[in-house]
Amino acid sequence: MRLSKKFLVLPLAAASLIIGSGAAHATSTTISVPFKNGTTTWFTTERTISVAGSNVDVKVSYGGAMKLAWYKCSDRNVRGTFTTAEEYRKHLGTNFKSGAKFCLAVQSAGGEGTINGTLWWNE
Repeated sequence: MRLSKKFLVLPLAAASLIIGSGAAHATSTTISVPFKNGTTTWFTTERTISVAGSNVDVKVSYGGAMKLAWYKCSDRNVRGTFTTAEEYRKHLGTNFKSGAKFCLAVQSAGGEGTINGTLWWNE
């Protein structure tokens, strides 16, 4: 039985549209977070959510645990809960609107040093 070309082309075109319109890739960056005993540090590096419904996640790669939160860069009173970031991935915030801008804040209960890790958003 011989199939016409149009029966092969249409399914292939539909499949390429589905594959090409897959979910957006997360944006990520490494972070290096200095901390000082008993202080909150408000970082000013602004990041923008471009995918509605996105999460902001963090993981500490080495250096110990640290309390981190997202905050609205233009208003420190609008922020998430300080969450203990450890050596596994945790949510700092969920369900952000597209166009939202956020920064990071860190709290230290003791000691002084630097925590290193990864920050993800737009997923």
